[in-house]
Parts: sequence; C-alpha cells; structure tokens
Amino acid sequence: MNSQNTLKFVPHIPNNVPEVKVMVAPEGLWHPMTDGTWPLHPFAYDKWEIEELSWHDTCYIHAGLNPFLQFAVKGKEFLDLMEAVSVNTFRNFPIGKARHTILCNDQGKIIIDGIIIRRSEEDFICACLPDPAMFNTQLGNQFKITTEYIGDSNFFYQMCGPKSLQIVEEAARQDLHDLKFMHTADAKIAGKEVFILRTGMAGTLGYEVHGKTKDAHEVYNKLLEVGEKYGIQRLGRLAYVNAHCEGSIPQIAEHFATPMDPVALSGSLPRDSELLFRSPVDLGWEKLVKFNHDFPGKEALKKELEGPHNTAVHLIWNKEDVLKVMAGSMDPEKQYDTMDLACDYDYVRNNAGMHIDAVYDGEKMIGASSGRMLSPKTRDMISIGSINSDYAIEGQVVEVLWGNPESNQVRVRVTVTLFPYIKENRNENFDTETIPRPIFD
Repeated sequence: MNSQNTLKFVPHIPNNVPEVKVMVAPEGLWHPMTDGTWPLHPFAYDKWEIEELSWHDTCYIHAGLNPFLQFAVKGKEFLDLMEAVSVNTFRNFPIGKARHTILCNDQGKIIIDGIIIRRSEEDFICACLPDPAMFNTQLGNQFKITTEYIGDSNFFYQMCGPKSLQIVEEAARQDLHDLKFMHTADAKIAGKEVFILRTGMAGTLGYEVHGKTKDAHEVYNKLLEVGEKYGIQRLGRLAYVNAHCEGSIPQIAEHFATPMDPVALSGSLPRDSELLFRSPVDLGWEKLVKFNHDFPGKEALKKELEGPHNTAVHLIWNKEDVLKVMAGSMDPEKQYDTMDLACDYDYVRNNAGMHIDAVYDGEKMIGASSGRMLSPKTRDMISIGSINSDYAIEGQVVEVLWGNPESNQVRVRVTVTLFPYIKENRNENFDTETIPRPIFD
C-alpha cells in the first residue's frame, strides 16, 4: 500500500459512526478504488441479532456493497449479446425492468450471476457482472455497444423490511405502492435524482435506492432521518451476509464457489466434489434457464434436467445435536471444530475461501450445505442445501457431517424445509395495499 493512502470509509456513506470499531473491506476484497484509496465498511453497527431482526420487524439500510461492480451499457444490441452468453432470454424486457442474469461455463456450472436493469430503450445497468465489452470481444465485437465502469461514481443502498416502503416513499415524497417487484421508478430524495428498484436480499419487502456518489451522503442521511421514527437499522457486513441465507437467495462465495476464482475450502465437503460449484438447477433456478437460444452450458443443463438432479432446500439443524457439537468443541478429547452462532461465511472469507459441509443419508452423500446461520427470529440454526431432489420433501430428516477432514467429525441431524424459508409477506408477492398510501402536503 502506498504510504500516502489511508484506510477509510468508502465515499458512498458518511463517516459519522465513531462507535463502530471494526471495519472490513467491501465483500472482503482488498483492492484500492480508482482514486487509489482503500475503502472500508463497518463490520457491525449493533449486535448482529438486533441488526438481523430489522428485516422482519422494521427496516434496514445497507451500503456495504459499495463500490459495486457496475457498468453503464449503451446500445440495444446489448440484449442480443447477453442472450448469447447467459441462460436468460431478453426477448420480453421492457424499460424499467430488472432481471436476475446467470452465466455458466460449458459444463453448466455458474460462473457468475448478477442483475441487468433496463433504464431506457438504449441504456442499461449491468451489476455484479464483468464488463460486457469483454464478452463482446470474445464474440468478435459483433454487437454495437459501449460500456463504462460506474462503480465509483454511483451508489446504491439496500433497504429491506416491512417499513421499507413507507421510509422510501416519505423520503422521496412519492407514492410507490404500484411499483412491481423487479421494476424501477425515477424519484428525488433530498433534492437529488435517484431511481428506486423494488428488490431485496432478505426475502421480505425491500427496495434499492440508486444515485450518484456525489449525492450519496445527502440521500443516505435523508433516509436515516425519515427512517428514525420507523426504527430503521443500519446493517453491517456480518448481518447482511445472513440475509441471503434467510432470504433463500444462494450467493457465490457464501453458498457455492465459482470456477472463475480459486477457493480455500473449509468444511466436510470432499475437495473434489462437483458441488463445490453449482448449476442453476442445483439452486432451484431452472425456471430462469430458457432453451430458446444458444448459450454456454445449454446441452449440459438439458442433460441435467432430463435425469436425476439436485435442487435447493433449507436445512433446519437439530438443536440437541448442535449443542453437542458446541460442547464437544470445548472437550479436550473430542475437540470438534467450533460452530459459530452468526455464520460460517466470514470464518474463511478473507482468505478467499468458504465453508461447505456434506449432507448424507446413511453412507450415501446426497448433497451439500452452506451459509449456516442462527435465525434470531425463529431461533433455528439453518443453512441452504443443494440436495438430491428425491429428498426435497418437507420434514425429511438427513444428516450434515460437521468438521474438516483432519478434525474429529460428527453428524448433525437436519430437517428439510422447502424454499422459501420466510414464506409469508415475501417481496415478490407482498400486497402493498396493506400499507396506507402516503398523503403529502
């Protein structure tokens, strides 16, 4: 690191939280921003249980993904390009719509997934995906597009919980009740132009607020000001990680690895297992796969769906067995691997690794478990499993093998529950008419 550079907050959030003592790099990736500064985010603002209850009871605001991997793309042929490289189709993709987009290798394993947002006839935002110009080059530059990295110049804040709509509406002074899931609306907050996307990572009602970094502090502070009476909670990195698991949204580097990057694996999953990487089918995303066009992995995914395959479920860990593991980790003779309450994700994340356990029925390995967390709401230890679909039965009992291969391993009973874990008032189905419409002076 250059001696003239210092570790500091990213410019996307105000540096006004002196009570926060522990900071982390965005998503655990240590790299400077384009101006040479090294960004930091709060690891936690409060106890992780308090932060996590926000998406059930009030609303959180999370800025910890900034600066985000985002590209502004211009050119209608961008949709043809993305259809050539992803499992998705974009033949019905109206202005204002966002789409979860998945890219696979020839073996049908997910390389990366992200979001594409259509802002106008010719303008798009490509989020959490590589520069589309790279794909165009690989395909001989046959598509007329231009791209620009906007991760440093743009911000986005995630807000999730039953009070999120009221906070965003009051901050924007705009009725957003009719905004559909995965659609956008232009607005102004604190006099600054933003757009709002109805989506979220915790499964409950949620919105994202997008704008320019130069306006970030004013927008952030306005959302906090409005949200105070609704019990808004700032969300740190630790609690945010658990939102994906409880929200039934599998994530790269949390629930599965990607063939693009090397990974240091923790847990009982055999190091050569195919479940280190996942296909859209493994994650229950097969409805996003459209076979009406050619794309990498098409034949592999067709073959996978034609035979026995996996799907995604939640696993509820037996409490008696969990307590035995915890007791065994303090027993000098057993010395079981420590089972943290919060999550396995940060256990190895900053070493470019992740934690995945094998799932068994007797001596037969039937899948993998990852993203284990304690739900502060239900007080259950849960994880996301990719398991043989024959076992995807509500109430089915199987076992997770806990512990690294070099440790004393122990089996933990787990009960299958079908997606989603949060089954009521989910964002995609939430009836916003149950919330009073705003009245402005």
